[in-house]
Amino acid sequence: MLYHAQMWSGSTALQRFEAFQKTPGVIAIAHNVHNGLNARHSLLARIFWKLRWPIDVDAENERLVDAVTAKKPDVVFVDNSRVIRRSTLIKIRASCNPILVYYSPDDIVGAHNLSWPIRLTFSEWDVFFTTKTFNVLELRQRGVRNPILIGNSFDLDIHRPMTREEVGEEYEHYDLVFMGTFERARRNSINRLAEAGFRVLVYSGDPNSWKYGTHPSIVVRQARYGPQYCAGMHHGKIALCFLRKKNRDRITTRSIECPAMGRPMVAEKTEEHDRHLADQIEYIGFVDESDLIAKVRELLTDDIRRRDLGINARARCLASGYSTNDRALEMIRAIRRCR
Repeated sequence: MLYHAQMWSGSTALQRFEAFQKTPGVIAIAHNVHNGLNARHSLLARIFWKLRWPIDVDAENERLVDAVTAKKPDVVFVDNSRVIRRSTLIKIRASCNPILVYYSPDDIVGAHNLSWPIRLTFSEWDVFFTTKTFNVLELRQRGVRNPILIGNSFDLDIHRPMTREEVGEEYEHYDLVFMGTFERARRNSINRLAEAGFRVLVYSGDPNSWKYGTHPSIVVRQARYGPQYCAGMHHGKIALCFLRKKNRDRITTRSIECPAMGRPMVAEKTEEHDRHLADQIEYIGFVDESDLIAKVRELLTDDIRRRDLGINARARCLASGYSTNDRALEMIRAIRRCR
């Protein structure tokens, strides 16, 4: 398997690649995109992305064709690249006729995510993995022959319970911790929590977005990745999980990672959350801001219940096969069925 992705340290793409490396019967070869997490593109590149015709700044198409020609893999697995062209896939098929696989962790059909190059490749993929239940039908309606739902996952090495000694002096220093991208609805809910007197810590990849309109008591820091992400989630007694409205989320990667760390999680109540975790036993679901405040207040007064929630949630993630290793096995079975 030739695995094509941005694999910067702490990325979920790297976690998936490492899981494939551990999968029996699979030889996973990295084809890492040069672009890193904090790469800065030109103004022209940003304009073209807004038009949904992203510029291939890292020559992904040319490099991928060269790699396939040299390695002759059985499977070419493209993880969430938005610049791969249909002509590239046609060249790859002509080279060694591998199984072509695409993976999207996002709402790939959403207008803010779907690039025209990927839209034009829809009919070429042999397997198309999505983590969004609603995308399965939407992809099929747009010409994808074999869309397959694959669940969100956690990394066994990274997402685990940590001790006070490992985390340091800020272990559970705050009442609540949230890590994620800025959205106005998220800020409004977190503001309500701060106004209710709770101490809140936010980690975000875009901390400047939180500068205006955020309650002054809320602490905002740069996002963390890998083991530092896990340690950061231990800085709060309770982990908050807000779904991203722009992505039409009903569940997200953090919905699985936080429970896998053994953190007592309070999250928006959805059918998909309830399908993966038992409400009141493995996570606490809330339906509106008033409900959120009431449940946070109750949970903060009960140390034993918070401990039990974390233990139960961790056990559920392990028993139900939510790890990247388990998901890699699922994907390999689906690819082999296609073959």
